[in-house]
Amino acid sequence: MPTTLYIRILIKKNLMAIFEKIRKRSGLVILVIGTALAAFILGEFLNSGSSMFDSDQDAVGFINGNKISYFDFNKDIENLRLNNQQVASFSAIQLSEVVWNQTLTKEIIGTIQKDLGFTISTEELWDQITLNPSIQQMDGFRDPNTGLFDQELLKSTLANLRDNRESSPEANDQWLNWVNFESNVRDEAMTNKFYSAVQSGLNIPVSLQNYENSRNEIEAEIEWFGSLTSELDDSISDLTESDYQAVYDMTKEDFKVDSELRDMLFADFPINPSDEDRALAFDELLDLKSDFEDSEDDSLFVMANSDLPFQDVYSNLELLDLNLRNAVKDRKEGFVSEPLETGNGYQILKIMDRRSLPDSVKARHILISFEGAERSQVTRSFSAAKAIADSIFEILNLGVISFESANGTLNDDTFAGSQGGDLGWFKTNRMAKPFEDFCFRNNIGDLGLVLTNFGFHIINITDQNGQIPSIKLAQVFRRVSVSKETEQGIYKRASEFAKALQSGDNAQDIAKNYQVMLLSNNNTNSTDQSIAGLQGDSREIVKWLFNEERSVGDVGIVNNGYKNYVVTELTAVYKPGYKPLEYVKDELKTLALNRSKVNYLFDSFEKSNGDESTYSWKNNSVSLTNNFIPSVGRENIIIGQAVGSNVGYESTLLKGENGVFKYRVLNKSENSVSNFSAAEVASQVNLLRSRVQSQLLESLVDASDIQDNRGRFF
Repeated sequence: MPTTLYIRILIKKNLMAIFEKIRKRSGLVILVIGTALAAFILGEFLNSGSSMFDSDQDAVGFINGNKISYFDFNKDIENLRLNNQQVASFSAIQLSEVVWNQTLTKEIIGTIQKDLGFTISTEELWDQITLNPSIQQMDGFRDPNTGLFDQELLKSTLANLRDNRESSPEANDQWLNWVNFESNVRDEAMTNKFYSAVQSGLNIPVSLQNYENSRNEIEAEIEWFGSLTSELDDSISDLTESDYQAVYDMTKEDFKVDSELRDMLFADFPINPSDEDRALAFDELLDLKSDFEDSEDDSLFVMANSDLPFQDVYSNLELLDLNLRNAVKDRKEGFVSEPLETGNGYQILKIMDRRSLPDSVKARHILISFEGAERSQVTRSFSAAKAIADSIFEILNLGVISFESANGTLNDDTFAGSQGGDLGWFKTNRMAKPFEDFCFRNNIGDLGLVLTNFGFHIINITDQNGQIPSIKLAQVFRRVSVSKETEQGIYKRASEFAKALQSGDNAQDIAKNYQVMLLSNNNTNSTDQSIAGLQGDSREIVKWLFNEERSVGDVGIVNNGYKNYVVTELTAVYKPGYKPLEYVKDELKTLALNRSKVNYLFDSFEKSNGDESTYSWKNNSVSLTNNFIPSVGRENIIIGQAVGSNVGYESTLLKGENGVFKYRVLNKSENSVSNFSAAEVASQVNLLRSRVQSQLLESLVDASDIQDNRGRFF
């Protein structure tokens, strides 16, 4: 549920200012991007000679005949991206998956709710809002005296939003955000109410549970013999079309296609730097070495020559990468290393400083904040805050007043101020960097003034602990780039391979000749984002595969996000329905061969006129909860018939899953079991009901008429 942003917005002191910042920094950008994307897609349809207003060209999908338009769907995606920070980094296809599932719920379950008259009353909605943990935990809705959630504070905030919604566009946005939040809470409450009603309708009679329990405890002692398919060589039986058809009919549901699927072959040609590219980067750094040695401003030299920015940090020598540690071992300040290979490039290092730094520091501070600083509650300007901080720092240095006196009246950090400004002990990476640098790079008793995103800090170092040998390095990094010549060579090789594939010769033989690995990716869905065997996002390949003009046998070269060229061949297309037998024979071969062997064994026994003299009878106990025959495997039909037969019954020869069998029932016993109590049955009922939320929508989706076209848009 995209609720977090709405809730947080409500408790800000200056609501209008906050929403103005959000609108300027994110909403406007997203709106422009969304509008541009919509215009682009609209243009594509218009240029193709189709009118999306007279057809279904803009249909992201259909759910039970209801059209889901791109414009409405994309609006939901942008709202989700804007209002839910947890999905802000999702790709377009990932966001579409979230919104599609929400749309399925709304269209399928929402329709049922409407038909059955489900509603959420005003009182129920208010209860859900006030019980929302995020609402209850917001400081703006807590009584300042008791610290407890206060509904009246929430009501007054909402009344203020409602009454002032027409005062400005920003105020109207604030009110609309709350209305959207209410709508989301109502939808969630309605869904939970619906699931609860379904759960209440599920029950298991005590008598039925006890009957099943008793039946499962029946054991049959049988004497049996069998001839197993595992004892036959595969060549003993010729597979026929009827073998394939029989196992296909048995497993047909495994090959059901709900939305169009496609198979492909692909070969990966990574766009990686050549040895010449690496040598070029190495030589460039080597040429810089002497200038780096003579440099008087190392940070400026790094900023002018490195592909990565200068890092003003001291590193623990013991925690340095082994290659770096070896490069600077026993070296003095000013030393510049040879180019060192690191990650996707090379770097040269210069030792700027060596010193021992404390492991931890204890300090106190006086914070002078300003409007706009992080967590600031003050209205003073930046310049006013700086003037105050400069004055306090000066008089503290002169000894005119004590740190305690200044802290008591001027510290904007109320918590630290209540402790005399004391921040206690802290290690590195716990404070803002300018604050940390002063505390760890200076000495006990030193007084300093630094600026962070929280404001101006007058800092007094009160204690330090430990000594860690540390080093400050200037690092000039040069990323190894793929040259134009290298990329052209990779593309040429991919093109030659693609041309060879189009010849119609055996694809794997061609791959072997070109010394590339040719992989398959079957059952590809139009909304897939990744392909097994390729690293990272492979969306461009899936889009190529599902291009409407693509046909079986087409071969193409896809630039996969400038990471690799992928030679792709479309090998099969499966429309909704069932995959034809000829496309799944490879998957069925093991089952078909086993069936053929079972028939061979059965026919051989019949031809011997039922001669049992060569078979060895064995004894075992079997039950419905133990459907394995030792040394044979799972045999549901044989064991089910045996448990259901009377003592003394002798079967005819039966075809099983692992061979042919004959059995006779020697004895049957019903183990004494205690009946389930009402409480035990209730526990089973609760277990059944717990599966409603995860399985009900899935079942309803399976029973619905759904067409998913998202792959065309995202």
